[in-house]
Amino acid sequence: MTNLPALTIPEPVFRAMVDHCLRESPLECCGVLGGSGRVVDSLHAFRNHLASETLYEADPQDVIVAVRELRERGAEFVALYHSHPRWPAIPSKTDLRRNYYGDLPRIIVSLQSDPPVTRAWRLDAETYEEIPIELKPDTVESGGGTG
Repeated sequence: MTNLPALTIPEPVFRAMVDHCLRESPLECCGVLGGSGRVVDSLHAFRNHLASETLYEADPQDVIVAVRELRERGAEFVALYHSHPRWPAIPSKTDLRRNYYGDLPRIIVSLQSDPPVTRAWRLDAETYEEIPIELKPDTVESGGGTG
């Protein structure tokens, strides 16, 4: 059991993330979820600069665009995500070795099964710990009125 706080992700953002992973398969894909603290409110899909089935590297221009968009609205990176087209949603040795963002949560979407399995992690150099994911229901908020 973990003591790490959960990531809260709106269901439409979660679905968009999984859809991005499915569209890019069999290549690994990557992106970032934006927001504040552990609460996600946006998705920024990146192109895999390596175009590889086993590695990913975010296209630098895509990262710059995401950083600018998030800064403009006072948001930040909440979590990074990438897919494992043929492996479980567990960090690989490569994921641990290429952890350039410290303890920023990492989401892995495994495409081994249907539906895909999605798990979040806090990575260290040689270990990892699971972070709970809480999906926020897809609700329409109104300004007080109905109809």
